[in-house]
Amino acid sequence: MSRVTVVCLAFLLVAPTPMVPSARAEHPTGEMVEGIACQKDPTQTYTLYLPPGYDPSQRWPVLLVFDPRGRSVLAAELFRDAAEEYGWIIISSNDTRSDGPMEPNVRAINALWPEVHLRLPIDTSRVYAAGFSGGAHLAYGLSKGTGELAGVVACGGRFFRDTLEDTSLALFGAAGTTDFNYRHMRTVDEFLEQQGNRHRLEIFEGTHTWMPPELARLAVEFLEIDAMRRGTRTRDDELIARLYGADMKVAEDLEESGNELAAMRRYRSIVTTFGGVWAVDEPERRAGRLEGSPEVKRAIKDEAKCDRYEARRVSEFEEVMADLRFAEDGEYANNLERDFRLSELQRRTEGDGCEAVTAQRLLDTAYTFTSFYLPRDFFEEGRYERAAASLEVAVSIRQDNPIIWYNLACARARAGDKKDAVEALAQSIDRGFRNLDHIESDADLESIRERDDYREVVRALREDDAPG
Repeated sequence: MSRVTVVCLAFLLVAPTPMVPSARAEHPTGEMVEGIACQKDPTQTYTLYLPPGYDPSQRWPVLLVFDPRGRSVLAAELFRDAAEEYGWIIISSNDTRSDGPMEPNVRAINALWPEVHLRLPIDTSRVYAAGFSGGAHLAYGLSKGTGELAGVVACGGRFFRDTLEDTSLALFGAAGTTDFNYRHMRTVDEFLEQQGNRHRLEIFEGTHTWMPPELARLAVEFLEIDAMRRGTRTRDDELIARLYGADMKVAEDLEESGNELAAMRRYRSIVTTFGGVWAVDEPERRAGRLEGSPEVKRAIKDEAKCDRYEARRVSEFEEVMADLRFAEDGEYANNLERDFRLSELQRRTEGDGCEAVTAQRLLDTAYTFTSFYLPRDFFEEGRYERAAASLEVAVSIRQDNPIIWYNLACARARAGDKKDAVEALAQSIDRGFRNLDHIESDADLESIRERDDYREVVRALREDDAPG
């Protein structure tokens, strides 16, 4: 789904010799400090979090965070509470990007990597990276390219064998139930299991987005346990017992609620997380018992059936999108809603179990492509009729998004479909788009500005937003 080309970042700067730490903290502790310029490349900036009690004469674990839109504070905040409790430094880039050329990411990482070593008193045995979507791919690539990461937290990323094979890192993965990269994260987890890595996958309710803070905390705790296993962190039996007990309580609650498949997988995760540092005979026994139960066997069988259906439908999506991209003008079928078979998916969402979740994930996948990837490319190429056709599918899936309606208005106006462009603009305004200045200055809408119906839409918006 992502256009980022993942490469092993072998061109990264060699880690420089760490400087002698300063006698005092350069920045305030216990808060997010935004807009810090990298020493090697001041055009690259980041948000820094130093935990309370930070002492530059000591060595600290550090977490590099890669958000696919450079939202450094938003991403760092997810890990803040855990970083405060466990004493981690966070460095969150403002400059990482997804869905585009790699050059901005190469520049960001080439600036951040020496920053970590030159400016901060880090524990070089405990350098970690976390990323969402294309940011997860950057974390994989940084691990492969340097061989110096102890672990990665990957959310909503894709599977790339080259950047994951032959690595010893521990990986905590996460994905939303309707994330279009959900199956990819499952593949990552299965691959790491085959390879013998320490790994854990957590699924949360949601779409293609960062994991919630409670899972970010679980990720940090997973890596804390792994550091004890590796001998890079002092063993803390009290902490291990507390985390183990909390994990077991979640698994037991899942089992008691009747969700035996989720309980079985949680017990398996506990075995993987704590094996080698704590006795895991009990979760292993419970996982084995549940794995043999009729309900779990049936659920796994149903899940496999849903997986096959999803794979088949995604292949069909790709064929439809290829037709829209590559067919000659006038030859592509301009009835994408039919071609995507959206009505079938919408019916399936009304069911229950994995069939309904799979259908919703497929709808979200279709929406992601038709609301963003396809129209973005068609606008760049000047093929506005195809952009409009794509966006019409998107608004049929989610009719309440004012931005997608507005983009549809722009595509239609550029394509010469003026009446329908005004209608889409009105729909956008009805759903909450209120930026009158943008509407009146947007070159995409130039072709409809002399129409009476456009003027009426704008007049009504101006009156609605007038003071008093």
